[in-house]
Amino acid sequence: MINSALYRDPQLLDSNLHRHKKLQGITDFSITQGMHAVYLTATEFPHAGLDFPIIFVNTGERLADGKAMISPVALLGLVANENLQLNGARWDARYLPAFIRRFPFLTAGVQGSSSPGVFVDAAWSGFSDTEGDPLFDAEGKPTPKLASAIEFLQRFDEEQQRTRMFCTRIVELELLKEMQADATLPSGESLKVEGFLTVDEAKLAALPDAVALELHRNGILMLLHAHLMSLVNVRHLVERKALRLAAAASAAQPAPPAGP
Repeated sequence: MINSALYRDPQLLDSNLHRHKKLQGITDFSITQGMHAVYLTATEFPHAGLDFPIIFVNTGERLADGKAMISPVALLGLVANENLQLNGARWDARYLPAFIRRFPFLTAGVQGSSSPGVFVDAAWSGFSDTEGDPLFDAEGKPTPKLASAIEFLQRFDEEQQRTRMFCTRIVELELLKEMQADATLPSGESLKVEGFLTVDEAKLAALPDAVALELHRNGILMLLHAHLMSLVNVRHLVERKALRLAAAASAAQPAPPAGP
């Protein structure tokens, strides 16, 4: 789950190499400007779905039966490398996905280790020798700041595994269909967003009663409905895009001539 649009220089956190490093809280979210989508865990659907369209994309993996594995993402923009939830350096949405909240840390596999390692983006300006909260104490042990971050990473990884099981189940049930979204901006420009999957409501309604009851009791049905309701937010992305284009056009207009 290393997103190259967010993490530029992930390094394995080392108490010797990074003994004197400090960390500042994130206030400048321009680090996300190249992200038009971001991974979501399933537990985030109820909150994230109030702000973003939640869609599914193929991961490139295959399940044991050969079916394509999927992953949920929140759509942040309508074209590649454009985050419409960003206003300058400010995050302009009520909800901030956990994938971004864990920055500049992440976990990833380490060769020769059975457990994932904690990595830090060494290229981030808030990771320095001078400003912020220390990550290690004089003995090289994690400070409460770092311990809290590691705990968050562990919870994120646990939710990621639950999300994988959720995705596996809906793939097994063949509940998804390919979709595309078409929109026309006030300027007349047409936009097409394609290459994503959504739940097929007809297939969902046709599930046998026993399966529907299973999905209701294990919480999957609620998550699928949250996903479907979130799709109305595509319209909000179009509105944001239109406002951004209008602001850019206005800024490009020549200034009126000065009076006498």
